[in-house]
Amino acid sequence: MLKLFPLLLILFPFSVLCADEIAKSETNKMTESDSVAVPPAEITPEELGNTPRSSEFFFNQCYINVPPVVADSNTLPINQVPVNIDARSLTGFANKLIYQDDVNLTQGNKFLAADKLTYFKNEDRAVAEGNVKFVSGELTLHSDTIATQLNNQQTTLYQADYQFHGRGGRGDATTIYDNGLDLYEFNSSTYSACPPGDNTWTLDSTTLYIDKTEEVGSAYNAVLKIKDVPVFYFPYVTYPLTDRRKTGLLFPSFNLSDSTNGFTITQPLYINIAENMDATITPTYMAERGTLLATQYRYLFDAGSGQIQAEYLSDDKIRNDNRYLFHWDHNVNFSTNWNLTTDYSKVSDNYYFSDINTVYGTHSDNQLLQTAKLSYREQNWNSELEVRDFQILYAEDTPHKVMPKIAFSAYQPINWQSLQLDWYSEISKFDHDDEDVYTGTRIHLQPKISLPLYYNSLFINTELKYMVTLYDQTLPESNKKSWYADLDESVSRYLPSFKIHSGVNFERDFSIFNNQYKQTLVPQIQYLYVPYTDQTNIGLYDTTTMQQDYYGLFRDNRFSGYDRIADANQVTLGISSSFLNAQGRERMRFAVGQNYYLTPSETQLPQYTAETETASRSSIIGEFDVNFADQYFFHAGLEYDNDSDRLNRANTTFEKRWQYNTYAQLNYRYVAIAENGNEEDLVNQLGSKVNWSINSQWTSFASYYYDLEYKHAYESIIGLKYQSCCWSVGLSYDKHMLAYDGSLDSISEDYETEDSYGITFELMGLGGVGFSAVEQGTFDYGRPFYLQ
Repeated sequence: MLKLFPLLLILFPFSVLCADEIAKSETNKMTESDSVAVPPAEITPEELGNTPRSSEFFFNQCYINVPPVVADSNTLPINQVPVNIDARSLTGFANKLIYQDDVNLTQGNKFLAADKLTYFKNEDRAVAEGNVKFVSGELTLHSDTIATQLNNQQTTLYQADYQFHGRGGRGDATTIYDNGLDLYEFNSSTYSACPPGDNTWTLDSTTLYIDKTEEVGSAYNAVLKIKDVPVFYFPYVTYPLTDRRKTGLLFPSFNLSDSTNGFTITQPLYINIAENMDATITPTYMAERGTLLATQYRYLFDAGSGQIQAEYLSDDKIRNDNRYLFHWDHNVNFSTNWNLTTDYSKVSDNYYFSDINTVYGTHSDNQLLQTAKLSYREQNWNSELEVRDFQILYAEDTPHKVMPKIAFSAYQPINWQSLQLDWYSEISKFDHDDEDVYTGTRIHLQPKISLPLYYNSLFINTELKYMVTLYDQTLPESNKKSWYADLDESVSRYLPSFKIHSGVNFERDFSIFNNQYKQTLVPQIQYLYVPYTDQTNIGLYDTTTMQQDYYGLFRDNRFSGYDRIADANQVTLGISSSFLNAQGRERMRFAVGQNYYLTPSETQLPQYTAETETASRSSIIGEFDVNFADQYFFHAGLEYDNDSDRLNRANTTFEKRWQYNTYAQLNYRYVAIAENGNEEDLVNQLGSKVNWSINSQWTSFASYYYDLEYKHAYESIIGLKYQSCCWSVGLSYDKHMLAYDGSLDSISEDYETEDSYGITFELMGLGGVGFSAVEQGTFDYGRPFYLQ
């Protein structure tokens, strides 16, 4: 910054020669300074695409009177760049030179103007006096006097005003001292990130240090003023000069709820540990509960990254217990072929997410994953070691732990046609916290030979595999559930599987409304055969019925895991079609399919063993997606049982998108109660989300979800955000349903809600970073579209 000023005068002989030329011709003046001083042209809406809701356009207008940052195109060392001095008069003495009246000095993109410039030859010192102005590509300075010592580059400015170019901030000081080593001292100074003419806030301090090397400012005896009114005193405060991360207090947020937490204030403290790691310590005071301390640690290495979050509330005044949350997310690659991932979350109790706001869970979360996986990969084979558990909330039955699983898979092409051999094997040990629940070890071996054939638009894939599964089960002394009586300690299961899958890709080009499109049509047929074997003597460790979608119709097994392999003698028919524009982007897609059972499947989960599948066909699965002009999006999916004339599952979403993260979405979700299922499994839910950029300064958001079956709202959120050139404020209202464990018959009368009000306030340039794009709530915003 200021250290560049003395370098302008370092070439004394050149300056004398230039002054001689000026003495010969008074009109020989440099005009480069004029070009530096010209303010930037006003940015018009047309230059930014007439974007009244663009925050970038808004900020450009805020700083219209601030010169932009201009990079120095000069590649020479500073002492080799020519210096030009223009003045009306020059007086020379034995030990000094005096330039007077309209003194203009330029060197590259740097410019200095003053009424008088004196160079003391013996002292190697220069002084500029009267209406001094210094302009570089990054800074503009106005001062009464600038004195610089050329031999050590130390400079002092008196009664100075400064303006960083771009959006870097501005202020004034009685004196500014530059030690020549990129450290500056400002005495009796002010600082503000507001544009010129806007004095919404200032930070006044007796002493301010600017360290350009560390890119940080440090102020002593600082007073924060809002509209010239002192509002806060800082004995000592630091803040970043650039976007570089800096340790310090972030802005607090406030919330008021009418029932559970009462008045809440959150004050984050950010700690920049190193370039690749940081931490945030966030104490949150809740008037009705106490003080919660949350700590987040993030790290980033060349091999991977991760974060750790810990939250602790001592002696919750409502629950009368200590409460906590722990989360660890880790993903790292090492030694070329190795990878380690962890995803671990744990809370102290079932009601943690319903009582305490945290980014690691919502009111509707009911299970937390706890897993770690170490994997090794080569070109044709890979292996992995995994442990896995779940923390289940609001439920008595918990799943088995995987302690551990070792898996190996390999692939080897055979030098005949496109024949290939695959191998998968695993050994898993399952444990359980409940002594009255069975445990066991499972070994699964699965060789497979496949022949994929492709003929122009026709494809035929044939697979033959043989599945060997061995169980060693430890059974409880008493049967917690009746079907435990069928389990055996040792079980061997051998099952072959045959599948042939074929389809044809049709294409045609057509035009509509003068637009060219390509349509694809892919009819598919598959035959699958797996013989039946009684599997009731095998416990359920990681197996459940998978939800069907179009591609799920072509699966080998309708169950997850290997504890149940469904017998099958079935044909699957499906057809899908896509419409692509001239650029190859998919604009519309539909798919519909159904399974036809040549022999009814007999394999069921224990709760359904009393009934054998007698239907001759599965439900019809249909999906439909539309992307119209990247503005209107529609998705629909359904599962319809045409034998019983029953809709099993349906979902639909319609969304309109605008620029600048503005959208409106309406969605509906329906899941019917399965046969022999529970009433609480029914989902009949209508929801909407809106994020609306009113203009470049105002943004509103809203979220609403309603249960059509039981006539009650899950959540209602509405908020408004305002951002000016140098400050911002956000207001929000949230009403959500509390956890309910009563009877569903009276839920509409008995359920309870909580109302909360929130406010956030930030000063831009003092750590303020604007607003988050969307207020999520219980139901996160999603773009559930096949076509993006």
